[in-house]
Amino acid sequence: MRISEYRQRVKEAISSFTSDDTGAVTDILFSEVLGIERGTLLAVLDREIDEKSAEIIAQAVNQLSLGFPLQYVLGSCYFYGRKITVGSGCFIPRSDTEILVQAATGVIRDKSIVFADICAGSGCISLALALEKPNSRGYSLELSRKAIRYAEINLVGVKNVIVKRFDALDEEDYISLAGQNGDRLNLIVSNPPYIPTEQISLLDPQVQYEPETALDGGEDGLKFYREIIKNAPVLLKDDGAILFEVGINQAEPVSGMLELNGYSVAVFKDYGRIDRVVLGKRC
Repeated sequence: MRISEYRQRVKEAISSFTSDDTGAVTDILFSEVLGIERGTLLAVLDREIDEKSAEIIAQAVNQLSLGFPLQYVLGSCYFYGRKITVGSGCFIPRSDTEILVQAATGVIRDKSIVFADICAGSGCISLALALEKPNSRGYSLELSRKAIRYAEINLVGVKNVIVKRFDALDEEDYISLAGQNGDRLNLIVSNPPYIPTEQISLLDPQVQYEPETALDGGEDGLKFYREIIKNAPVLLKDDGAILFEVGINQAEPVSGMLELNGYSVAVFKDYGRIDRVVLGKRC
């Protein structure tokens, strides 16, 4: 069977259980399995699809029909132009988080700094910062044993980042890191869990396949922000900065917390013009 024919069948199958852009999902799936760029897929449509590739694609479609996110099915996604390994137990990076990286690189500029990525998940933010600013060094900090495996995979060979198990809600872990680091940090970045607990069950079914610990921000969604801001002085230099990704309508309360703790604040919008990143800078 030609790739074009099989591609059409797969597209029709996917359209029967999802309202997503079935053409895009189909082409991403074919490109990954065939090992080609999406842009060159059209050039090979007249070729015969091999039996092994067809079988892998069929298995992937079956997983998608059960609600598994495409990124879990493929075992990867792209973040800040780089391929990131992800899987069950690991939060899937979103494009909006790239705004956090852009803001962080602006803070760093050409300086050599020390940073900590708290609630690092896959390590995608740590990886982007380490590669964009190779003269800096950092810590990729994550509590989940499942997620930290992916951070270790994604940061293998990245010598300027240390992956470390860390509980963002435990004061002792901040004290321990401060003792290990020696020098205080210039920057804390964090995309913590920020969905209010009662809203977890209302999320898109695919999102609910992701670990609840990476989503649940407590009763009001702000639990992690409070703890990180409270404990940040243990780690940060006097002129240090904190960068948070926040959920919808959370920029104002998080900004307020930072201001009450002596930070000047700036807010950055995401691609949908939603307030998404909050910067707190020590005056």
